[in-house]
Amino acid sequence: MSEMVGHAIAIRSIGCRTNQEEMVVLSGKLASQGYSIVDDLSSAAIIIVNTCSVTGTTESKTKRLLHAISAEAPQARILVTGCLAQQLPDELIRFRGVSWVVGNNEKERIDYILNHSHGGIWHTPANSADRDKPLGVSFCALPPVSVERAPLRTRFPVKIQEGCDSRCSYCIVPMLRGPSRSAQLNDIVDTCSRAIGAGYKEIVLTGTHIGRFADSEGNRLPALIDMIAAIEGDFRIRLSSLDPVDCRDELLERVAHSDKLCRHLHVSLQSCCAEVLVAMNRPQRETIDCIERLISFRNSNSSAGIGADIIAGFPGETDAMFEETCRQVERIGLSYAHVFRFSPRPGTNAALFDDPVAESVKRERSGRLRKIVESARERFLKRLEGTVQRIIVESGPPLRGTTSNYIHVEIDESVLQRNTWLDVTLSGKLGGRYCSAQPVLSKVA
Repeated sequence: MSEMVGHAIAIRSIGCRTNQEEMVVLSGKLASQGYSIVDDLSSAAIIIVNTCSVTGTTESKTKRLLHAISAEAPQARILVTGCLAQQLPDELIRFRGVSWVVGNNEKERIDYILNHSHGGIWHTPANSADRDKPLGVSFCALPPVSVERAPLRTRFPVKIQEGCDSRCSYCIVPMLRGPSRSAQLNDIVDTCSRAIGAGYKEIVLTGTHIGRFADSEGNRLPALIDMIAAIEGDFRIRLSSLDPVDCRDELLERVAHSDKLCRHLHVSLQSCCAEVLVAMNRPQRETIDCIERLISFRNSNSSAGIGADIIAGFPGETDAMFEETCRQVERIGLSYAHVFRFSPRPGTNAALFDDPVAESVKRERSGRLRKIVESARERFLKRLEGTVQRIIVESGPPLRGTTSNYIHVEIDESVLQRNTWLDVTLSGKLGGRYCSAQPVLSKVA
């Protein structure tokens, strides 16, 4: 056992929600083994950085973060993991302060690596991941939660699936996370049951492509949702990003009518134009069908949150093609979106495509899409002004929380502990991503 056990560890993560939630689980795992989890870099003996490589911008941002951390915390030894660690292990091990580089296939062994090694590269090819081996489910054991002793986090992430079998022409993720493989339904349900018993009020189902969840018994995502929803307790379930092919009627029905499942969809549309989808090697027909389903879903569920990922300026995207995406985004009525300028990733087919879109055009298009989405968001929030929504208090003061339909709420007046249910009346948009609200104190649970 390493002498590192018991030392203070700080954790930083950049990139997707799966990255963020992986580190939540890891922090609990390390804490249960005697490490002290701290936020202050200057007090950390070890700093774990979970990296991203999905775009050139995030790759550059990740490298800048590593340089900044080594300058701010020269006393700490750095462990780099995640997608950039999978892609560039030999380069990252040479960064100042970096002692360990741990690829995605070895990420679940970080506790073992810290306990049994003084440094080095821990890396296997992503395509060597065994798709027939069930994905392990991690659980952070916590004592029973009371009003006086709430968990540090309100959400409990469960990675139900890892990897991707799609081959989108722009995407490097399958090369870095390997083929799709899933955890076993019974293991996931048992993990969720223990998390709910420990006091967590939101279960987040995460993964690279959660719509591809399929365990060895043939159980799929809708069946998993039903099993988790049947667990006793006062909690809710949130889905992370979905692919258009996953947004079928049986899933949309659950989002619309389940008492436990959050009324929130986040869909990786990427484009709404058939020609661009073909060039992206994305499911063209399914995406166009999904757009129509989302519009129908929005018409009958005006308060549901609908988010999307969209790429602007894909090679060959003409003004007319971009206009089609804008038109469809307007029709859906998104409550928010993540808009990215196309960034060629080495090793992907799209990096070799001719007819690139000028950077100035990419900026103009991404800016216009953001304005369209922001206008839709303002209409969405205006429609819900005066309605009562339930949040879990996540931080404060000021109190902040997130509604089932993924509205970030801020309350100026009220003192409640983290991880407490609170009904609030939405009262208007604040600067940034938050919406103002007033507590309905008589309904505090």
